[in-house]
Amino acid sequence: MIKAAPWAFALAAALTVLPGPRAEAEHIPVAPAGVVEYQGRTALLVDTRLFDPLIELTGSFEGPEHTFGYRALTVGSYFRPHKNLKVGLFYRLQAGARHDDDWIDLDPGWEWQDTRDRLEHVLIADASPRVQLGFLPGRNWVATLKGRYLLNTFNLQQAILLRPGLTYFLLVDREPLLNFSFNYGLYFPLNFGSTVIYEQAPYLSVLYHLSPNLKLEATGSYKSVVWSSSQDSIEAGDSYQVTYKAFTVGFGLLVVLRP
Repeated sequence: MIKAAPWAFALAAALTVLPGPRAEAEHIPVAPAGVVEYQGRTALLVDTRLFDPLIELTGSFEGPEHTFGYRALTVGSYFRPHKNLKVGLFYRLQAGARHDDDWIDLDPGWEWQDTRDRLEHVLIADASPRVQLGFLPGRNWVATLKGRYLLNTFNLQQAILLRPGLTYFLLVDREPLLNFSFNYGLYFPLNFGSTVIYEQAPYLSVLYHLSPNLKLEATGSYKSVVWSSSQDSIEAGDSYQVTYKAFTVGFGLLVVLRP
């Protein structure tokens, strides 16, 4: 029989007493891969040439389980001080929004807080200049640059949205039939997060003019959202930047009234 040296028993005993490496994975959210999400929206726009009142409902099925999560009601109006510029003020009531500090310590365990029943109020200021690019082939091209300032009264977070876009209008008998658009949305956090851009999403959309008053919309995007360290994780001694990515398929119905 082979006898173990006394130092081997001492080493084994020490290893059983010393604490093992901290399970940091419990304190840091994991972003699932290959997620496909679904969104829908319904909007009513009243086109008065000078003012464009808007009511919009949106909802989404998010995450790998396609949970009915974020939804929002937005009301307000655009104003047209110039034919190439629209400005607007809006109020948004939303539920299901996820913020960095929603990654919480349950003691034991860590989990995203369920925010589907949490109501938040968002104030929005919008400026959307546009210009026709008649020099491009087909001539029916319009370039836009949407800019938005958003203030969430729930946590006083402020953000800027910049969304450049390019749209081609397919006309039949001088009436629009289809719009093909490419846009790239960039969200810049002003007083939260740890990155210059916390969300970005290139997307393609097609708008079908079923009639002068009824439009159908289909979109596809690839969004990327950075989750920065929550307050609970910082108190636990952790810091992180986790990027969540998902393909998003969207459908919409737009009703336009012209009094």
